[in-house]
Amino acid sequence: MINHRCLAIVLLVLGGNVACSDDMGNEFLLPASLSDTGNDETNDPDGVIPPTRARNWQVLPPGKLVETFDAPETSQVEGAGSALFVRYTTVNVQGEPALASGLVLLPEMQPHAEGDWPLVVYGHMTTGAADACAPTHGTPESTELRRMQQGDEVARLLLSRGVVVARPDYEGLGEAGPHPYLRGDSLAQAMRDMASAVKDHWRDVGDRWIAAGHSEGGVAALNSGSRLHPQAKDLELAGVVAITPVTQLENLITLAEPLPITGPGIKEAVALAGLALKGVSTVDPEFKRLILEEGGLSERAVSLWPDLERLCLGDLAGDDSWGGLSPQQLKGPRGDEMVAEGTRALQEDDVRVLPMRRDLPIRIDAGILDAVALLPFTEVLVKEYRDRGYDVTFERWPAAHSPTADMAAPAIADWIMEKFQP
Repeated sequence: MINHRCLAIVLLVLGGNVACSDDMGNEFLLPASLSDTGNDETNDPDGVIPPTRARNWQVLPPGKLVETFDAPETSQVEGAGSALFVRYTTVNVQGEPALASGLVLLPEMQPHAEGDWPLVVYGHMTTGAADACAPTHGTPESTELRRMQQGDEVARLLLSRGVVVARPDYEGLGEAGPHPYLRGDSLAQAMRDMASAVKDHWRDVGDRWIAAGHSEGGVAALNSGSRLHPQAKDLELAGVVAITPVTQLENLITLAEPLPITGPGIKEAVALAGLALKGVSTVDPEFKRLILEEGGLSERAVSLWPDLERLCLGDLAGDDSWGGLSPQQLKGPRGDEMVAEGTRALQEDDVRVLPMRRDLPIRIDAGILDAVALLPFTEVLVKEYRDRGYDVTFERWPAAHSPTADMAAPAIADWIMEKFQP
């Protein structure tokens, strides 16, 4: 904890670093420019979040909030007393210090009687890998606005019950660096460090949190409950909610692989395949060389590779981008090797193989009409978890991939509030 005298000095200093000590007498450097993280900043006239002005943030440990701004129009949620864009410190997949962004929604009501706000960190569904796909960077004209706002109904219900809702953008979305799509370590880091940053900055937040999310966010939530990943600082994970979590993506891609044609459904699958290949390439340089330089991808697919850092999911599925390729047209001379290596990487990082904490309650919600996280795949996930002794609540809803979150929202909010009970 920061020494109060040190904090007072920092608030008076205009620049440079300040030598501080914690309550145990351990000394460290605190960048003075990061000391005031109140909501004093405003967005530019166009409502766009400005680039970071934080200095020396690299000296801070992961899970520290460094900047706040009023959230842009499309990140405002009914029932929030405050909606804040935040930047916080984290670690990227290379183990280097990095900044991440997200949204913090504070309820209108005062903290609960015991002085603690419950905290839910909610991971968004796949929007893409470009910076413009970060939900906090949405605009009314964003082609991904529906997916960016898909968690709003869950957030509204939680806010009405006095819960703080934090929504990370994930590594590389909106901030420097690539987005390691569906890489479990990265997603868990984003969730955990945002929870730590919120707890550290808002002292009325209690000591328990719940990780929740939809689609890719469901993968993020489940990875947060893995025994392989450390706890958030000063917080205990009280439960995990995964709405239509992506599982067995390699099988979905393999089913489409032989098709020589494109069309509705296939376009989206090819766009997701491109994102999956890019996600693996962020952590495996040899795989990246295989697909981009050694014939894994076709020449046409290589020419479209920059679109993955330029376009969001819906536009990637368009005829003039990845959606214009049939699955067969993705493969170059070493395409079979690419598919085999990509499949292996996806299988190794699938949520099915996560060693979950055994005392952790898990809730999984599936859409019966889901064409992305197929119901049979989700049922296999639930069965394998239960076979290993995990405490899993499983609900099916008559909905497709996106609408499942809204349909399940009231039941999810009830479940979450039960887990916060003493």
